[in-house]
Amino acid sequence: MSDNKTEYGYKQHQPVSPQYNQMPKGPRQARHYEEYQQAERQRQMQMEQQRQQQKAYKNQMLAQQQRQMQRKNQVQSEQPIQRANRMQAQQPMQQRSVTGQNNQPQQPRQQIRRQSEQKKQQSQKQTPSKRQMDMQKRRRRRDILLCVLFVLILAVTFGLAKLYTVWKGFEAKAEKSDFVAAAQPPQEITDDLLNVLILGTDKEGFRADVNMLLSFNVTKEEVHIISVPRDARVTMTQDMIAHLKENNRHIPERNGVYGQCKLTELHAYAGDGNRSTFSVAMVEQLLGVDIDYYVKVNLDAFQEIVDAVGGVKFDVEQRLYYTDPEQGLYIDLYPGEQVLDGKKAEMLVRFREGYAQKDLKRVQVQQAFIKALAEQIFASGDVISNLNRLIPIALEKTETDMPVAVALQYVPYIAKINPAQITTDTVPGDGGSYFDLDEDNTKALVDYRIYGKEMPEYMQQPDVTTQNDTTMNG
Repeated sequence: MSDNKTEYGYKQHQPVSPQYNQMPKGPRQARHYEEYQQAERQRQMQMEQQRQQQKAYKNQMLAQQQRQMQRKNQVQSEQPIQRANRMQAQQPMQQRSVTGQNNQPQQPRQQIRRQSEQKKQQSQKQTPSKRQMDMQKRRRRRDILLCVLFVLILAVTFGLAKLYTVWKGFEAKAEKSDFVAAAQPPQEITDDLLNVLILGTDKEGFRADVNMLLSFNVTKEEVHIISVPRDARVTMTQDMIAHLKENNRHIPERNGVYGQCKLTELHAYAGDGNRSTFSVAMVEQLLGVDIDYYVKVNLDAFQEIVDAVGGVKFDVEQRLYYTDPEQGLYIDLYPGEQVLDGKKAEMLVRFREGYAQKDLKRVQVQQAFIKALAEQIFASGDVISNLNRLIPIALEKTETDMPVAVALQYVPYIAKINPAQITTDTVPGDGGSYFDLDEDNTKALVDYRIYGKEMPEYMQQPDVTTQNDTTMNG
């Protein structure tokens, strides 16, 4: 890759201040903004409910403690009075018994009765003390249970607060672009479709070498991947050119066409804060679809994802060897079926110089590897454990404009995906220094894969395959 920073306007670059305080103008951006605001309101309502519950519980515990103290003080204050009353009640009885002894001898029956009454009085004296001891034991057990419950509530509240903070940090990584593309209505009703643009960038996030549209049909439980080569010839829209002029950014000119460049270069020319937005708008124009969200993955995140699932079993077709000291790139793989860890997987997906079809063949290999990675993730019995390892990496290493609340809505559908039914295609066209798309066949491919229309004629010919021969289960 070239490091010509002057060509891409680094010297003229001025940071673009985000303006998300205002309502976005385009329908697609407005929908994203509304979903983000709705998810934010739901989280705030949940946190407010938790605070109210904690406050009510705290007040309840304070009131209960006050009642216990009052009851204890009352018992302590009443004991001396009751003892004095019993002593006063016993004195007349003792006097009467003494006078009776002096006057006449007591009968045995009266003695037995008096002894039984004395035993009864003694038992009455002992019974309150036992009751008090039992009550104190019950109070201690209850206090211990309340303390344990209070600690558990604090722990859960702390965990939820920490999770909320992580989610907010994850959503904050998305671009706050001030560029609004002139949106066009989608060609088809896409209520059941989720279209996500996957962008694979270098470590600096400067160029987008991977541009894949992932279309998920929720109703049919189908996943289709359509790749656009990095060298695809594109021309910036008038909105893009006007935005770059306004921010004093460099605008390329190739073959006498103002604003013409490669798709991977568009990501660089857009500048910080607008790179993904420009790529999404351009792919929407090339494929004629409405893209809901984007996900950006750099090489570091790619390596960690592969290592998290224990490597990927893949059949390397040929000897891959290439070095580029300027980029710090060293590729050395031997042919054959093997388990590729994160570092070797990066070598595989970045190699292209030794292929006859250059970038087209690399796209084919990338698609085949993604299919193998999906099979590894959704392997029987390992889905939950793999997702548990991948979610922290996704939260920390990837960038997306999809709110977490929206992403969680699609979690139940993930386990239903059959990796063997995932289709991978590359848009048809002619390759060279620039890749020129075949617009008619590209539209036919999109209609066939995403909207379920007839198979394109160029795919029906037995001796002709799709670009890179990567269509699965077609």
